Amino acid sequence: MKWIKSLLCVLLLTTLSCSKNDEPKPVQEGTKFPTPDWKQDTTGRYPASMTAVLTLPTSLAAAVIESDQLAAFVNDECRGVGTMEKVNAQNLFFVMIHGMPDETSKVKFKYYSGKTSYMYESKDTLNFLIDAIYGTAQNPKTLQLSQLK
Repeated sequence: MKWIKSLLCVLLLTTLSCSKNDEPKPVQEGTKFPTPDWKQDTTGRYPASMTAVLTLPTSLAAAVIESDQLAAFVNDECRGVGTMEKVNAQNLFFVMIHGMPDETSKVKFKYYSGKTSYMYESKDTLNFLIDAIYGTAQNPKTLQLSQLK
């Protein structure tokens, strides 16, 4: 009988120590960014364009609000600012990306969440290609984003 009590004590202690290790770690907050003032060049310096129709990953899409912003960049230069539209109950960003006719620069996207003030950057790039269409309203491209720290 004594060995049963000892066994129960060991099992209880093991269970308690395991539950402490399995507790979720606190979520670490990211860097808060001020609301960006992204503007593309409107002087006509970049006469060529391409179009992108984008959506956010499901982890971010549920929290989209009107003050969210998305823009296209070549290096650190803003080449297009997205307009958010609801299409078939899905928030899509329509972006006209501007460049030079013979340009093949890498385009990255940045997304700003108005709800959290977090900034994200696309993991992948696309090549600027005159008159190209990247995604459609019926088949938008989902951005793979990483949070900027």
